[in-house]
Amino acid sequence: MDSTTLALPDARHVADQIDRWTREHAAFALLIEQADGASSALWQFASISRNRGQSDTAIDALRTALALMPTDVAAWRALASDYQLSGRDELAEACARQALAIDPDHATTWLQYASLAYRLQRIDDAEAAYLRALSGDASLGDAHLGLGVLYLGSRRPEQAIVHLQRALSWGGIDAVTQLCLGQAFYMAGRFGESADALAIANGFVPLESVTLRLYARARTFASMLDGDIHGAIARYPTLAGQETEPLDEVLRTAFALFSAYGMREAAAAVGRLRLQGQPDDPVQRYLLDAVGGQTHDRAPAAYVEAHFDEFAEGFDSKLVDILGYKVPQQLADMVASRRPTLATILDLGCGTGLAAGPLGRFGARLTGIDLSEKMLAVAARRNAYDDLVKADVMSYLADSPRSFDLVFAADLLIYLGRLEELIGLIARVLPAGGLFAASIEAAGHGDFTLLSSGRFAHSETYFETCAAKDFEIVCKENSELRLEAGRPALGTLYVLRRRGRPSTEDGQLTIATIRR
Repeated sequence: MDSTTLALPDARHVADQIDRWTREHAAFALLIEQADGASSALWQFASISRNRGQSDTAIDALRTALALMPTDVAAWRALASDYQLSGRDELAEACARQALAIDPDHATTWLQYASLAYRLQRIDDAEAAYLRALSGDASLGDAHLGLGVLYLGSRRPEQAIVHLQRALSWGGIDAVTQLCLGQAFYMAGRFGESADALAIANGFVPLESVTLRLYARARTFASMLDGDIHGAIARYPTLAGQETEPLDEVLRTAFALFSAYGMREAAAAVGRLRLQGQPDDPVQRYLLDAVGGQTHDRAPAAYVEAHFDEFAEGFDSKLVDILGYKVPQQLADMVASRRPTLATILDLGCGTGLAAGPLGRFGARLTGIDLSEKMLAVAARRNAYDDLVKADVMSYLADSPRSFDLVFAADLLIYLGRLEELIGLIARVLPAGGLFAASIEAAGHGDFTLLSSGRFAHSETYFETCAAKDFEIVCKENSELRLEAGRPALGTLYVLRRRGRPSTEDGQLTIATIRR
């Protein structure tokens, strides 16, 4: 909980305040005369002032009452509400916290504290407080709604669905909850249920703008999953009305979502339709192979270049803010735990330069390699790389006359199936004792698998076997790499050391397996 505290008036200030209000407010003078004690009069005066729109006077009256009766839980809760209504959330939270210190089992106070913590963007505190409120009273519909909204914002749609449905059960049907439920179903890939929830919301408040677009997509995608792709396309403009999007954008989104959720048959049908219109599109052709179960040893260069050129400008926001991607930071932390300074670093598949910040701590000369010209243009704006090179990583490694202290490959291997040649080339540019940091996505079976997303997953055994000739493991950690279709994509992070004369800088070899 936050450490903000609230000081109450001292005895002299209380006496002066009561005397002034008695002289200046006839209503307060009457309350003092008739009420059972000053604190009761102050409580009633606060209510009168609040009803008159005099929020500051109401707050002062409650603070004065609490100075006389500091264990009055109801007054602390009321003061929290008044502070919240006046936009002073930190003070409101301090009051709610004080009420909980006096009565830690009061469910609605935990609900009040949770909503304040959420407004202050302390998500973990808010989640814990909502759950505490519900443990005291499972029928608190507002607590279920708040928790559902929190999970929705944290991109945990299945958890959001559970609590939003409970909010409807306990609190009755309303537009806001139905809109949130429709969005949660959509994020979970449950498109028919999404459309149904949004249709119910439309009965309260007409859908428009974003919500209308979401409804039209959800209903269209549900029909596609039922096998009626051409009918869904024909009905889409009527569903979307003035929010109708270009057909190719709708189909591109459908293909991406169906692929991400493992709906391979529907994805393949949409992919074939898209490819008919753009037969030379390398991105769609490769991704169609991926959902169709075709085998590749690596993602084609034409796909990698075109795909990342398309998404360069919004890439960082989507990957970090929406999908929770932290691999560069995690890998850099692992490297730093073994070697705090480096002279030269090669960032393979550097993209927009997300690794530049985490790697800056080493004070090294930083070289970035990528196939996407537009991604490199974004990386250049960071002014963090000494060299940026547009090249295929295999060709660069094979031809480079330079050597590096660290080769960094965050989310590079997911675009390569077979790794023997790459790892051998990385060893070529590292001296004995040089470090290789990389991430892999976890394969469910076999050495490597081409996923419907177009990425490759690898088994730990396969990666470690490929690396064993030239490298030894320094650190190994299991990790949640990013969110994929609302679920964590699991993988493993490695720091390897080039075999050769032992480096005294690295100390004793350790292997730690940690669930992040």
